[in-house]
Amino acid sequence: MSVTVDQILQRMIVDAKNYNPTIKISQGTENYIRFATAASAIWGLYKQMDWTLDQIFPTTMNQESLEQWANDRGLDYSNLTASELLALILSYLRNPKSGGKPSDYERWALEASSTGKAIGLESSMISGNMPDLNAANAVKPHDRENIAFTCGSSDYEKNVVIDLGDSEAIFGIGLGFITNRPATFGVFTSDDGETWTRQGHIDAAYWWTMANFGEISARYIKIELEEIEPLESWQSEALNTVKCFGVEIYVPSDSNEAPTSSRCLKNYYGVGTVLMLMGPSSLSMRCCEAIRAKCEYEGPVAPREIWVNVPTESVLSLRVTVLGLQNMDEEAFREDVAKYFADLEPGDLFIPAQIVVYVLKNGGTNATIEVSQNGGAYQEQTDAIPSGKTEQFTLGDLVVQ
Repeated sequence: MSVTVDQILQRMIVDAKNYNPTIKISQGTENYIRFATAASAIWGLYKQMDWTLDQIFPTTMNQESLEQWANDRGLDYSNLTASELLALILSYLRNPKSGGKPSDYERWALEASSTGKAIGLESSMISGNMPDLNAANAVKPHDRENIAFTCGSSDYEKNVVIDLGDSEAIFGIGLGFITNRPATFGVFTSDDGETWTRQGHIDAAYWWTMANFGEISARYIKIELEEIEPLESWQSEALNTVKCFGVEIYVPSDSNEAPTSSRCLKNYYGVGTVLMLMGPSSLSMRCCEAIRAKCEYEGPVAPREIWVNVPTESVLSLRVTVLGLQNMDEEAFREDVAKYFADLEPGDLFIPAQIVVYVLKNGGTNATIEVSQNGGAYQEQTDAIPSGKTEQFTLGDLVVQ
């Protein structure tokens, strides 16, 4: 209720004088002080009532009430911002369980989590003699289009070595495969790169597979081909190579890794398929596998394939030439642009006119927008730029001149 203490006090004074015209309630008198104290208490009751009403509906709840609401229903909100938590709660309310709608898959995905986290690997850390080894591709596990390495019948004992630079506490390693040909890769660790200890193995599969072992300290990790199924006489080696599309190393973490956003694209790869697009972009494939397993377990009994990935990031750098720059609040403008990009979801349009709106909002007169996509040349942009269903725009350099 939009009422002030002074308004309540004046109403009380008017009512008192109407009841007793001779009463003295001038400022500083005992009656005035008593009335002011009562008005302040009444104002507090109004504010408490307003707060209580706000906590009835999620859209007006504060963050503490949102968290309590989610906690009462067993929802995991540990990795969510207030806005993401509100979106989760509204989805929970508006999409009751039905056992197979896109909203069900999205809810199941947000209920999944995995322990530990993936180390940020660099291509300079990776070496070895596996055929077609591409270190740059190996450190991009979400990119299934580019192959990290291949191997076939004649590649026994060939390997990939990851040098972490210093000894790290690790507990597992993951590999992504595009193959139906059974193969086994030994996982070895070392502190000096010469003496190796076998920690386990990974079996090739048409998805993401992992070797988990007790927490150990190591600098080097080696993946070595130990077994591969022989081909029949009618099979071609070229068509039956084992292909790996990414590598991850897992280390302990104080909190579980969990997604913050989820989108279900049904039949994306054909009838009976489900593609789950997850955020944030830093999500590991270990967590994606936990999401796939959760959706597989909860989903209806039906022929289907479930894929889990994060959106492909397309970087847009902006060069904004402002008319009236001297009158513009550049810091506030940059904040508006950063928030605009943070709100862009996969499949959304980037609209240059929106950037001009922010220029005008923050004091500029007009602006010309030039855009560079993924490091390309800057070009003046007036039309909207569409992103694909699995592509998300992120902000690169922002030059204001």
